[in-house]
Amino acid sequence: MELLHLRVLREVARRGSISAAADALDYTQPAVSRQLAMLERQTGQALVERTPRGARLTAAGEALLHHADEILDRVAAAEREMRAISTLGAGSVRLSAFPSTVGSFVPAALRGFRDRYPRVRVAFELAEPGPALELLRQGRVDVAVTSLGAAAGPPPGFRAVPLIEDPMLLALPTDHPLAELEEVPIAALAGEALVLGSPRTCPDCDVVQAACEEEGFAPNRAYVADDYGATLGLVASGLAVATVPQLALHHPRPDVVVRPLEQRIVRRIVAMTPAAASGAARDALLEALVAAAAAHESAFTAARTVA
Repeated sequence: MELLHLRVLREVARRGSISAAADALDYTQPAVSRQLAMLERQTGQALVERTPRGARLTAAGEALLHHADEILDRVAAAEREMRAISTLGAGSVRLSAFPSTVGSFVPAALRGFRDRYPRVRVAFELAEPGPALELLRQGRVDVAVTSLGAAAGPPPGFRAVPLIEDPMLLALPTDHPLAELEEVPIAALAGEALVLGSPRTCPDCDVVQAACEEEGFAPNRAYVADDYGATLGLVASGLAVATVPQLALHHPRPDVVVRPLEQRIVRRIVAMTPAAASGAARDALLEALVAAAAAHESAFTAARTVA
C-alpha cells in the first residue's frame, strides 16, 4: 500500500468523482482509476462505488480513509518538520565547552546563534577537554569546544575546526625572582614547583610538558589542578608557579604576577565533531563559534594595542 494510493482514495472521497480527483492530483482519469484498482487488489475489497453522479466510498473504503487521513497527516507533519530543520526553523543541537572558553567567547557564540535561529534549541554542557571527547564518542554532544593539547590533530574519526590559539603565560608569586623578568625562558622553570592539570582531563599540561622536555628537563609537577582559579590561589600563596592560558586570565589578581614566556607556546582550541556527522544546526553552530572566537581575539588584540 503506497502513499499515492491513499492520496487518490482521499481525493475521490473529497471530490465525489474520479475525474475531479484526477484534476486535483494533476493526473489523467485512467491513471487515477489504475491506482484505485491496485489499492482494491491489495486490500481484497471494493473501495469505491461508481454511480451516475460520480463515485463514493464503500464501507471498506470509508474505514480505510480514516486510517489514510491519519497516515497522510503524519507524513505531511514529518515533511514540515524536516523542512523546518533543514532551514533551521526547528530542531536542536548539543554543545559542550570547558570553563575558560565559557568565560570568554562561547557565550557570545550561543547568543549569536540564538538570535539568528531562535527556534533551534541548544543543549549545553560544561566539560573539560578529556571528558568532552568521551561525550562525542558516546553521541551525547554534537559539538565539543576542546583543546588538541600536544596532538598534531584530532583523533581518528573526528574533525576539528580551529577557533583560537591561546598563548600560555607564566603566573608567579609577587616576590618570585622570575617576576622581575620581562619574559621568562622555559629553561628557567627547571626545578620550580609547578601547578599542572591532570592529563586525563586537561591536555594543556601536555603542551607544557613537551615545551619543558625540548629544553632538556622534566617539569616538577608539585600540584595537580584543572581549575585555574585554584591554580592561581596556589601561586598567590607562594607554593608554586604555573603556566596559565591567556583566556583564563581575564580577571587579574593583585597577588599574582603574570609574565609572557620567552618561547611562545599555545593551546589550540578547536570545535570538534564526529567526522561523518552533518546537519544544518551543527554547521550553523560551528560558524557561530568561529565568528565569536575571531571577534574575541580581535577585541583582545585591539585592547592590548591601546594599552
